[in-house]
Amino acid sequence: MNAQPRSFVSGRVVTVLVLVILTGFSGLMGATAVQRLVTDLTTAHTSVSAQVIGEDTERVMEGNSRNRHWTDYRTVTVTYPTTDGTQRAVVRSDDAPVGASVAAWVHDETGDVRLDQPTAPDLWQWIWAVVFVLVTAAFAWGLVVIVRKAVVPTGTHSSAEMQR
Repeated sequence: MNAQPRSFVSGRVVTVLVLVILTGFSGLMGATAVQRLVTDLTTAHTSVSAQVIGEDTERVMEGNSRNRHWTDYRTVTVTYPTTDGTQRAVVRSDDAPVGASVAAWVHDETGDVRLDQPTAPDLWQWIWAVVFVLVTAAFAWGLVVIVRKAVVPTGTHSSAEMQR
């Protein structure tokens, strides 16, 4: 007797479940990539002249779980004019001397300050957004095809053939 155990789950069900999981994951990654791309494209920064009034050191833990180490970063305190008066911010900078006037960019919505000029989204942001959207569409199409084949039997006949 070569009795083989029967599987309670068919291969089609497993395929559908795997495609649902992959579609959901790639959809989440695609939505995140598109959201970041849109945010970077629509973010507005205002250029202001800031005065460096002090410096300090920020100590940060870096590395992975096997190789962690402390790294020191130079930070500077800058003051800059706004419509509400003068504001202060602490930003990382390796080359802004104390007492100098530097160009700073203030994020219009959040008020975050940076000393380097904001850049447009790079090529990789565009690639990730497009690739994840296309992969999600491909997984969803495959899912629709498999479910449709499972629901619509292949041996169906049209009403004209049934009347013969």
